[in-house]
Amino acid sequence: MKDKHFKLILEDEGMDVYMPRDTQDWGYRYGPSIMVHDGIAEAWFATPGDGYEADWFSYRRSEDGGKTWSYEKVMMAPTPDSIDWFSVCDPGVIKYGDYYYIGYTSTLFADGGGVGNNAYVARSKSPTGPFEKWNGNGWGEHRETEHGTYHWIGQAAPVVYFDGDWRDWGIGEFSFVVVGTTLYMYYTRTRKNLDGIGESDTCVATADITDENWPASIVDHGVAFHRDAPGMDSMDVVYCEDLEKFIGLSTASRFHEDSFLAVFESDDGLRFRRVNDIREKTRFMCHNCGISGDELHHIKSGDLMILGYAYGNLWGNWGTHFHTYRFEAMDEDYYSEINLPCNCAPMEKWPKEEHLDHSCLTMAHKHYIRVYVGEEQPIDIVTFNVCYDRAFVYDAVFSNYDTEIVEICGTKVIGKKPGYTYVDATLGDLSCQFLIYVREKDNPFDDNDRTLISFTPMQKSYTVSMEQKEKKQIRGTVRYRGGYWYETGEQEHGVSFTVSDPAVIAMDEKGIIHPKKTGSTIVTVTCGNISFDVNVTVISETPCVC
Repeated sequence: MKDKHFKLILEDEGMDVYMPRDTQDWGYRYGPSIMVHDGIAEAWFATPGDGYEADWFSYRRSEDGGKTWSYEKVMMAPTPDSIDWFSVCDPGVIKYGDYYYIGYTSTLFADGGGVGNNAYVARSKSPTGPFEKWNGNGWGEHRETEHGTYHWIGQAAPVVYFDGDWRDWGIGEFSFVVVGTTLYMYYTRTRKNLDGIGESDTCVATADITDENWPASIVDHGVAFHRDAPGMDSMDVVYCEDLEKFIGLSTASRFHEDSFLAVFESDDGLRFRRVNDIREKTRFMCHNCGISGDELHHIKSGDLMILGYAYGNLWGNWGTHFHTYRFEAMDEDYYSEINLPCNCAPMEKWPKEEHLDHSCLTMAHKHYIRVYVGEEQPIDIVTFNVCYDRAFVYDAVFSNYDTEIVEICGTKVIGKKPGYTYVDATLGDLSCQFLIYVREKDNPFDDNDRTLISFTPMQKSYTVSMEQKEKKQIRGTVRYRGGYWYETGEQEHGVSFTVSDPAVIAMDEKGIIHPKKTGSTIVTVTCGNISFDVNVTVISETPCVC
């Protein structure tokens, strides 16, 4: 039925599945990733973190067709003191074989206002984790000792790294679809070119899902859709088996009173066009939507189909609204409700319940501990509920830590040997993982000690298109003896650049590559007395990999 087109139909006015309570100044559950299979609906949401971490992921399920949903549980958080330490945002989930795969967005630039984002992925055999994060070579971190093997979440590495100016939004908001053995990965890329002109696209890459280490060999296919409406949001994609088409859902005019749902379709999953604008029955000021599919993110006639989005007229106070939907095959290639009214009723906060179950277990402060050999530090563990009321916990169970590095007695940790270990904390069905560093006293923890110990590249090669006037920035990770580290490529942080062939490119003080002609050159990047080389290739135009 590839000669037909997709028409999305909302079957109801929908229902709120989350709302901030009337005692809260803020609250949200946005960007739902919804999976429906075996009579069960599962959903993952981006939720506020604890202040130190900006966002977490929570999970809920329904066993009655989406009419009622379980109490939520926080099931994934950033890895402490790592490249994704600040947030995990924008969940995108599929299940293939034994594993749930969850894509997410994170930034290292915590003070930048949500810029410099990269896209990551993690996996678990359970929808609620723990999830092993892709580390650039494999999944999670594993340590062999004479006492056994420890399996940890590990430090993440980007699956798609943003090599543009860190001041731009960057890359993220994964959506996954599997067709045959091919994994299609859709992600947002928002940046400016060298002329300062903004570009906002949904891009697509593919991989062989049967390869356990598929993140190491993804193939980029460029832009799937140039956003052509004001305020167009990220795209969530499913595969419609009836029509043999890929279907994308996005919000447009996000956060505005004239917001609507934009629907896209594609025959090959690589290039999309808009086919529906859905406004009637939607809540106004909607944003960050998700559309349900089965474990591979497929839909077909007769399935339970749900879509959802966040909405609300107060910043940071957003309800989450779900609709059931269906689709029809239409002959015309475009259907619009743009002139129909949406539901402009303002969101109404729910009253705070008398009793709220705990939904998260975490550390009270920074999510890692520093301790010296022979000394002890307290382990402060707290629980949060849906309103972020917190309570200290004194009976959590600690496990899965290297007993050669630390000893844990009650709620205190004693350093035994220099090194680090992760620790699992468990209370009932809640859990978290935190990090402990141990040093000798003559090697103090001091973030002010800026003795440089390493400077490593974020990536080893760059390709720049002359035609597209692509704005690329070379960055590396700077680490100091006292424990402080950050990502940079700017002269104000003591970084300098030497270009082997200045006829090909020039570098400015912010680490931005300025192409002059096609060709290749090596750039030596130096901070203090440490250097590394990266290869830069300038091409005339961006190649299309189809």
